[in-house]
Amino acid sequence: MTFLSLHPPADGRARGLVRKPMILMLALLGLSFFAGFTALLCVADDLNDKADQHSVLLLDKAFASREESMRFHLSDNAEWGEAYDNLHLTLNLDWAWRNQNLGESLFQTFGYEGVFVIGPDGRTRYSVLNGRLQRQSIEAWLGQDSLKRLTDLLRQNDGNALSRLLVAGGQVALVGAAWITPGGDRSVDSVEDAHSVMIFIDRLTPAKLENMGDEYGIKKLTYAASQDIHLYRVPTMGGTVMLKWQSDNPGGALLTWLLPLLVLMMCGTFFTAFMLMRNALRKARHSDVSTFLLEQSQQALTASEQRFRDVAETITDWIWEADAQLCFTWISGRFPAVTGYHSQAWLGQPLHRFLLDDIDLLPRLAQHDETGEPVILSRCRYRSAQQHIRFCNLTLRPVMLAHGKRGYRGTATDVTLEVEAEARVKYLSQFDELTGLPNRAQMNACLAGKLNGTLHGDCPLAVIMIDLDKFKPVNDLYGHAAGDSVLHDVSARFNACLNEAGMTARLGGDEFIMIVFDANSREEIEELCRRIIAQINLPFAINGGEVFIGASLGVALAPEDADNPGDLLRYADIALYKAKNAGRNNWVFFQRDMGEKIVQRREMERELREAIQTDQLRLAWQPRYDVRSARVTAVEALVRWHHAQHGILMPDQFIPLAEETGLISVLSDWVLHRACADARRDLRDLAVSVNLSAVEFRDKGLPKRIRTALELTGLPSHRLEIEVTENAMLQDPDTTLEVMLAIKALGVKFLIDDFGTGYASLSYLHTFPFDGIKIDKSFIFPLNDSSQAHQIVENMVGLGKAYSLTITAEGVETARQMELLQKLECDALQGYYIGKPQPLEEIVAAYCISSEAV
Repeated sequence: MTFLSLHPPADGRARGLVRKPMILMLALLGLSFFAGFTALLCVADDLNDKADQHSVLLLDKAFASREESMRFHLSDNAEWGEAYDNLHLTLNLDWAWRNQNLGESLFQTFGYEGVFVIGPDGRTRYSVLNGRLQRQSIEAWLGQDSLKRLTDLLRQNDGNALSRLLVAGGQVALVGAAWITPGGDRSVDSVEDAHSVMIFIDRLTPAKLENMGDEYGIKKLTYAASQDIHLYRVPTMGGTVMLKWQSDNPGGALLTWLLPLLVLMMCGTFFTAFMLMRNALRKARHSDVSTFLLEQSQQALTASEQRFRDVAETITDWIWEADAQLCFTWISGRFPAVTGYHSQAWLGQPLHRFLLDDIDLLPRLAQHDETGEPVILSRCRYRSAQQHIRFCNLTLRPVMLAHGKRGYRGTATDVTLEVEAEARVKYLSQFDELTGLPNRAQMNACLAGKLNGTLHGDCPLAVIMIDLDKFKPVNDLYGHAAGDSVLHDVSARFNACLNEAGMTARLGGDEFIMIVFDANSREEIEELCRRIIAQINLPFAINGGEVFIGASLGVALAPEDADNPGDLLRYADIALYKAKNAGRNNWVFFQRDMGEKIVQRREMERELREAIQTDQLRLAWQPRYDVRSARVTAVEALVRWHHAQHGILMPDQFIPLAEETGLISVLSDWVLHRACADARRDLRDLAVSVNLSAVEFRDKGLPKRIRTALELTGLPSHRLEIEVTENAMLQDPDTTLEVMLAIKALGVKFLIDDFGTGYASLSYLHTFPFDGIKIDKSFIFPLNDSSQAHQIVENMVGLGKAYSLTITAEGVETARQMELLQKLECDALQGYYIGKPQPLEEIVAAYCISSEAV
């Protein structure tokens, strides 16, 4: 019997290996926290410096703003013909003081303590001090040297208004000066050689300084001694004055919160590291003991390793042993769980009886007896106790059994799930999982096979492409499970209509292909299409209710239309597109000119995209007449396409195409930018209205696009009006309202275009943020001859007035219509009688609008 020592080796190698890294780790932790404290102090100091620098920049801006304001007031009072007459040529106290042209209002409104007029001889002719008329020399306020510097600076600046800071009475004073000139008044005769000077003085008292600092977020701004901190040096004509303020001290706040936290973290970290080091040393001591014991048991483990390796190589689902005749002598405990049989029921039974496949195993095993290599049999069938067919992989190896006789040992791995999965994959490669119909791959193979055979014109092969109408609302309203149920029922109805005369395949979604073999005539195909639509129009039972859908069919024939699968499917798709555009729920046979129309439409789309990029679009401007002011106050921007081959195209000829192809956003951006830029440059004071498509209001990015157009062009937002039809409120009204409110927040106005022709509820007049309505011209044309039309227009005007909206009448073409609409109290008129859509130059010339930029 062997006794093992429980004492670890004397050298303690594990403890030595652990101690050194732990000491190094503690040193690194100390350095890390020292670096952290240093960085925190540096960051706090840097934050304080940046805060002070920001305050200095704000002070620079504050002083610059005050100086600019004074120069503006000086220019406004000094460059004035009346001031030149009453202050320079003569001194008119009634004009200056009693009429308050240069009186106490300058002190009350702007806080100017001193207002002086210095004559050409350098003497003070007129002065207002602290809002009172007092005759006092300016030298008493500024000093003789300051006045001389101001007059020299004025001469260098050609008499234009200037401002300077100087020290007066220990405080900073803002002084502004300018020559008194007639300005642009040509009725005043000026004397070139002699100049009177107007001077404004704004003393920056401590109260004014504190208020000025508060305006820019600087606390307690006041005068300071040179030894104070947070100093701001104000350079003046008489020296330098220091200002101080209360710093925000963000660095101190940072230290207040983070420094205690960092100290606490350091203490916790060192305590944790110490405990870990102590625990690691204890475990290292135990490791030395375990290493010694492990070396003692290694030989025993090596002896049993081979035995366990043999078992590990054969362990799978269940293990068995058999004699030389392959009769079971032992079966592992996993056998009942996998097969459902009791192990005892099969002991002594031959292996071939367990398998359903007729396999003669003994001859095959005899070939491997000498080499000892295993025999592997894949996917052998057997019947479980539940009478289910299952599959397993068998591994057989010749071995020497315990009693000295030869026999066999093997494993059986159940692979039923793997076989079923492969069968499932094979099925899905050919069939649609939801409906059980052939899929696209099987359809293509079938169609290619049929087309490779002999086709006759009398018995054509027909390809019918089917798209379900109104199926998307079923998914949206009832859920995808209901949609799947409808698709399953649709597939059954298709098969019933075809009645084994062809193949129905599902392409995906709600699209199907039906291949009809050897149809006797075109009429027979039409009858099939009629049956299909009739069946699909029948109700579908969903969740205890009924839903109704439709189907559009496109038919292509072989060999009449094409004799290859690609063209035949493409032609059927073109016919389907035609059927959907023709009103849906019908069928259309492919015709040669359909392909040409599709090509033409795609060419038109390409040309429109190119037109937007190459500046082929133009804007025409139609004036809008304001009844109250009796003048044109607004224009409507209307887009025109100057096509190289087709001439000028109107919006209704290409706007629908832009909406279908997704080009409407690019087109609208072009119109917005061009209209805003032209209005900003040439149409001074006129409002400009732009029509936007109803589909644009589904785009939540529209407000940002309009804001960008206004910012890039500089057009004030109150001059832009957006015209939108009533139909915009029909689809997704929540999103439309959200988008319109965001645009309204920019200051843009909204008008309802073609009012009275849409289908929206009148409740949108108070729900949506409209500013006005434009009555459609179809109500204006019969106004002269129809009392009913007159009553309708009168009611529309009353409705708009009730909602506080401006009313514009479109389509005004006669003086009589204009007279009637004025009596009905329309706010604005638009139409050919007012003015046709014209180029920008003609609009500018016709209404004498200055082209000078605003």
